[in-house]
Amino acid sequence: MDTSVSHHKELYNKLAAQVEGWMTTYDMPPFDGSGGIGGPLATFWASSPYVAGPYLMNAYGMIRGLCARAKDDPTSAARLRVENLCLYYLRSQDPTSGVFICATGEDPLSGYGLVQQLSVVAALWEVHRLWPHRDLARAADRCWQACVHDPGQNYLWTVANQALRGCEALILGIQARGEANPTPGERTFLDSVGRTVRESQWPSHSPLGGAISQALHNDYIIMPYQGKCLTPLVMMAQALRDERYLDMARRLADFIHTNMAGGGPGLIKGQYPPRFKDPEKVRWLYRSRYLFPFLERSLRTYRRSNLTGWQHNPWPQWIARGFDTARGFYHLGRALQDSHYVEIGLGMVREAMNFQSPLGGFRNTLGFFGEDPDQSGGWVWQDATPIPRWNSYAVQFLHELAAGENYLEPIKPSPGTRDRVRLADGRVLLETDTELSLIDAEARPIWKLRKGFRWGKPFRPIAQWNEGAVVMGRRVSY
Repeated sequence: MDTSVSHHKELYNKLAAQVEGWMTTYDMPPFDGSGGIGGPLATFWASSPYVAGPYLMNAYGMIRGLCARAKDDPTSAARLRVENLCLYYLRSQDPTSGVFICATGEDPLSGYGLVQQLSVVAALWEVHRLWPHRDLARAADRCWQACVHDPGQNYLWTVANQALRGCEALILGIQARGEANPTPGERTFLDSVGRTVRESQWPSHSPLGGAISQALHNDYIIMPYQGKCLTPLVMMAQALRDERYLDMARRLADFIHTNMAGGGPGLIKGQYPPRFKDPEKVRWLYRSRYLFPFLERSLRTYRRSNLTGWQHNPWPQWIARGFDTARGFYHLGRALQDSHYVEIGLGMVREAMNFQSPLGGFRNTLGFFGEDPDQSGGWVWQDATPIPRWNSYAVQFLHELAAGENYLEPIKPSPGTRDRVRLADGRVLLETDTELSLIDAEARPIWKLRKGFRWGKPFRPIAQWNEGAVVMGRRVSY
């Protein structure tokens, strides 16, 4: 089934080393991973080239990928890098709350995000499973308790992909203990989350059959977050020995593949905003759940009864962000012994290779602000820039695919390597091994960040730090 993987392990190994090497250009002092990995932020919810300090999720996928490789590394270079990256996490944990505070949530300078915290927990348990380490186990458990019991995080457990990331972290913790099965309490927790997500998945006969609503309070179908659900569902099926979760993952994978096939190979595409008969009334009534929480299920049923369908916007199309979806397809195919899903995942990797920058990272998106770049004048910087957070997913999956090959240490871009991309409105994005900058059509700088520093430098008055908060389809003007 995995013949195409075995034939290309050397390629995946080199790709992983190139991407990891490019990410090292964003290392923070002391530049060995222990200071964290910084870089610009560009997500569906927020974008900022100004807050460039170390983000929690920039190291998450890299740690897990290196864990998959350490056993193939006779010099233990992979393990040493893992230990340095974990040291960054230990330095970042708040001694009172247990959460990791070196990076903020999706929006710079705002509250902590549940998925960021749970991602760190998952990475720490992955390391502890291979090399038992008391401090890592204690840090993972303290953060897990904060995620479960902090009232401020409760509503985020209703977001499908975040709740499933929590299940993934819990399962990795069970494995790290050396247990074959979850405890009764852990099984109850996993089943409770699984039941909630199962109720959020649209039945096969619906127009978007197999898709999972973004959250209990939100019927958006946002494609990157669909893909994030695949691997945890496969892990839940294996941990609970429950085939229903494999069936959920299969139906979700079929929906995602249909979405990709609708506009070309290998890229997940856009979002599906819901449409309602009377949207203002629906929103107003559903808000009453805050006053009458016991009516939550009934209000949600009412909201869904008023849903008339979805309007697909195929933009943006996600490149680096697609690696966690590709990984989900791959592991689903292995669990089902079905090469069809394996090949979809590998096809996504091949497509992403068409968007690798000269420095080694993978581009972020096509049409970041929800517009066809061919019709709107071209890419914006959020499209062209390889974003460390999502490239960390690429490192993770590529390392897993390269398992069995001796680990190649990060291949850093040589001094003088430049990535120069002409953007919409005549702007130019320029990246070297030491800097990233945006230049206007008159060759005047808009902003610049020096790698290894926490803050970018703006050359224009900045009205809004969080550029991603603009209405989809509207451009940011400087």
